[in-house]
Amino acid sequence: MMDAAKRAMIEQNRAKALERIRQRQQNIKNGVDNTNIQPQTTQNSSESNPPKRPKLTLTSEQQALIDRNRQKALDRIKERQRALTGTMRDASNNYTPAVPGAVNSSNETREAKPSTYIRPSVRKSDYIEYDFSTMQDSFGGFVSNQKLDKNGKPIGMTLNDWKNQQQEKKLMMIKDDDEEEDLPPMDIRNGPKCFDCGSYDIDKKMEKNFGCQVCKSCKEKYPEKYSLLTKTECKEDYFLTEPELADHLLFKRIVKENPHSGTFSRMQLFLRYQIEEYAFKKWGSAEKLDEEWLRREGMKKNRREKKFNNKLKEMRKKLRAEELTRNLRNVRDKKHVHDWSAPQAKPKDVDGNSNENVFIKRCIDCGMEIEEMIM
Repeated sequence: MMDAAKRAMIEQNRAKALERIRQRQQNIKNGVDNTNIQPQTTQNSSESNPPKRPKLTLTSEQQALIDRNRQKALDRIKERQRALTGTMRDASNNYTPAVPGAVNSSNETREAKPSTYIRPSVRKSDYIEYDFSTMQDSFGGFVSNQKLDKNGKPIGMTLNDWKNQQQEKKLMMIKDDDEEEDLPPMDIRNGPKCFDCGSYDIDKKMEKNFGCQVCKSCKEKYPEKYSLLTKTECKEDYFLTEPELADHLLFKRIVKENPHSGTFSRMQLFLRYQIEEYAFKKWGSAEKLDEEWLRREGMKKNRREKKFNNKLKEMRKKLRAEELTRNLRNVRDKKHVHDWSAPQAKPKDVDGNSNENVFIKRCIDCGMEIEEMIM
């Protein structure tokens, strides 16, 4: 609601508009041109009044058009008054103010819609980028042909049907292959048999994943044959290469999540006896595979010893260099004290001259000689 001052201003503007409309209608009836009418002012004009034009006669159609336009202008003023006093105007709705005397192109009058709530003056899209109240479940990017409402419930389905469907999905998710009952074959005589004992109780999981016909009892009885190997064990124990293990036509496998971390590569499990058969065929026999293992272990040992010896040589070089540097430093920093021998008479020169007062001393350590004259 608006205060009293604004309401009084609106009433005053309305009264002025109505007064201008009445004056314009009166001038048209009296034959005065509307374009030459000047608004009334409080100042006195010194110019003389213009000459009056002759009175115009209006037909019935012109008079009806004038009355109709006048009624439309009054209706627009009332609608604007109702919008200002009743509710706030929506900022996104462009409102065109009423112009007195203007002719509307349409013949229908605008009807004022009663407002039931206060419209916001701003749009949510200007401030809210993601409106979670309007989002729907898209099933993780997968296309769904069902039409769902905002709560994720299919349209045209009862509540009980929807609950039953969700329960069936939950049961399918928690269903485990190991808990399924293995049905016996229809034709027992021609059915698959175990490789070891000839039983018809075949492990369906082993047959499906590896194509191995073995019963559950033999699988537990011979773990050295039917156990599973990782890719790392196949490389280190049987010396198989990466291209050989990556060939799906050569080896069947089970792919599972890595137990160490979810971000690591997926774990691949192979059947032991299939890996052994291929490895024995590749290297010739089990004995040759053992020889290859011993050869590679010897090469590893030699590489380790060579690496150790190289590090030992480098360490000895460093120690020897440090020792030499230390000795040179000690010799350089140590002050030498001469150990002179007993003075001896200087021998005669080439000419045979001799000086009995000159004697020679020599350092026993460094061999330095000096001459002394005794008076």
